[in-house]
Amino acid sequence: MKKLLHSLLICLGILMMSSQIFAQNAPGEKLQPYKGGTYTYTFKGINDNLDYEFYISTSNSGIGAKHAALTGHITSSLTGKVAGNKAMATITWPSSLSLPTGVTEVFLFVKISGTGVCENYKAVGITPIDNNMTLALALGDGETSPTCPDLTGFNAIVAPTDTYNPGTTELTFKFEKGGSTNNWDLEFDIVQTGIGDYSYTIGGTTTNVTDDAATTPVSKTNLSGNTQILTIVVKNVPGEATPSFRIVPKSAKDAVTKVTVTTMPSAVNYQITTMPEIGDFE
Repeated sequence: MKKLLHSLLICLGILMMSSQIFAQNAPGEKLQPYKGGTYTYTFKGINDNLDYEFYISTSNSGIGAKHAALTGHITSSLTGKVAGNKAMATITWPSSLSLPTGVTEVFLFVKISGTGVCENYKAVGITPIDNNMTLALALGDGETSPTCPDLTGFNAIVAPTDTYNPGTTELTFKFEKGGSTNNWDLEFDIVQTGIGDYSYTIGGTTTNVTDDAATTPVSKTNLSGNTQILTIVVKNVPGEATPSFRIVPKSAKDAVTKVTVTTMPSAVNYQITTMPEIGDFE
């Protein structure tokens, strides 16, 4: 029984170690960075005030074998003094990164040296991978364009007491993100044709637009989930010729890795059919 328990514990330990290894090397993390992302690499346990130097090599035995073009992607200082027992380098991997022929893995080296000590090196292997983050934009589920006004809150009475209210129309649009499980940032424009005051809701917050601005820029950060619904509620304006809302995507990026969507979806237009005007009661 003890042997069986011991074997089970060993198997459990192996599984835990395996899961940790896979977690540490998941796509989008430091050792498998997305092209287009920015990442910080840290070497710890170094005596303060020693000198450090970072560079990238295409060889795992590349002591001093610096690859100039790849090293150029290190956006922090290449050299400096160790502080807090750490040496850190920040690398921005370009979306268009092209590695030398036959190379899939590169190596970030740190060289440590200083007065009264010899030099020493450590390195990590890094495999940049293509950015697969995508963004789609469409009308909300079940929506069609053009559409007649909703008449939500409509009141037809003008006499003997004028309580007329043309009502409101609700429009929805759907943003769908793929290729990343992290939270994300989104920017787009709402382009209104018409004069009806409106509000828009996305990411749990509602904003009122009452200044008749033709274009309203929207910036949302740290959105969760792959789907975000944009809801616009506009006040109906009788007699207005085909009011519409056009959603123009501007940018979308991973909130963690800062990888951006390389191909933005086309703008989507939602048109409201004219509500005919009825004159005063006589």
